[in-house]
Amino acid sequence: MTTRRTLLKATGAGLLAFGAPLPFGLRSGLASANPLTDGKLKFLFVFNSGGWDPTRVLVDGFDNAAIDMEPEAGRASVGDLNYISHPDRPSVDGFFEAWGDRTAVCNGMLVRSIAHEICTVLALTGDSSGTRPDWPAILANEVREDFIIPHVVLDGPSFPGDLGVAVARAGGQGQLDALIDGSALDLSTMAAGGPSHPAEGIMDAYMLRRAQAAAGGATSAAQAKLAGDLSHAVEQTRALKDLRYVMDFSVGSTLASQAQVAADLLSLGVARCATLRQAASWDTHADNDNLQSPLWESLFDGLNQLMSVLQTTPGELAPTLADETVVVVLSEMGRTPQLNGFEGKDHWPYTSAMLIGPSVQGGRVYGGLDSQVYGLPIDPISGDTGGEQLFSAEALGATLLAMADIDPGPFVQGVSPIMGMMK
Repeated sequence: MTTRRTLLKATGAGLLAFGAPLPFGLRSGLASANPLTDGKLKFLFVFNSGGWDPTRVLVDGFDNAAIDMEPEAGRASVGDLNYISHPDRPSVDGFFEAWGDRTAVCNGMLVRSIAHEICTVLALTGDSSGTRPDWPAILANEVREDFIIPHVVLDGPSFPGDLGVAVARAGGQGQLDALIDGSALDLSTMAAGGPSHPAEGIMDAYMLRRAQAAAGGATSAAQAKLAGDLSHAVEQTRALKDLRYVMDFSVGSTLASQAQVAADLLSLGVARCATLRQAASWDTHADNDNLQSPLWESLFDGLNQLMSVLQTTPGELAPTLADETVVVVLSEMGRTPQLNGFEGKDHWPYTSAMLIGPSVQGGRVYGGLDSQVYGLPIDPISGDTGGEQLFSAEALGATLLAMADIDPGPFVQGVSPIMGMMK
């Protein structure tokens, strides 16, 4: 029987065979079958700074003489998903046993540099200029009218580009909380005091009336646009201030502490996207195995807690947040396949990522590494290796945008989303 998915794949494969770009209607067709993709799918980005060593958990290099694998490590699998297990990392096994069927492991992702700053920008934007907005900013901005702060950066890198209106940082010292509740005035070196709560309410109501009146009295399209934006901003500011009685934005350095705040942001409709980060650095030029192993254990312990919070928090359209949130886990670069003279590993331009959640065709590994530890090309229709498209950061970004029913074309050129990774 011919299904919609089969037809989309066959048609897309035909276009690729003739060298034609995939029209977005076909590229996003698989994601559009999920009702959450109509601007409702949420995203959490978990960034790991410094460059992790994927061969310690995500990449099987036991049969590759060019890769120094870790002693005591061994192959493990959950269904069709293969990973590396180690007795010092029980949280890795626990995660894949619980969430492996929802997880897509992406190996051999090219970031085209070995400099931390450039790789970070490339991994999140597909471009090295630093002027393009990153994936969470694009995802958030697409539906920014529906959220108070469309993308909240709890910790980690952010490149909003020209979409800064959709992005805000919580601040490592509770800065966003201080702005919301007015205590930021107490941090000034000059004496300053805010209005009382009753007076503040009167002032807010007055500002909203003036903004609405300006919108209603506009005499040109440009004036109406500006006045409408002002009115919306005032309304969103009032809504944000009301949140001080419901939640706080203060987070610690652990994923567990960030997970609960992220869940609150998504479940209360404050944000569509949030970025989190594991605070420790993965930059292990010396003593790679002894340093990376606890980092992987800590990461997966945090991911287990994050997924548990999502699973027990009601969703907006689905039973739980886990049913409407895609978790993206990545690092800006990988590490060299072999140990150096200090038992460390240096920078490598191929890395890995994980996607977890709805709209993700989980339970398998996508991409891979060849005998020289370079990334294998991928077929964007099936998601299998052996195609002609590089598995690049741009391809990953295009896939995330397509999952959210956003045309990647204006943001990422020269690549197609990996439809085989999408439900």
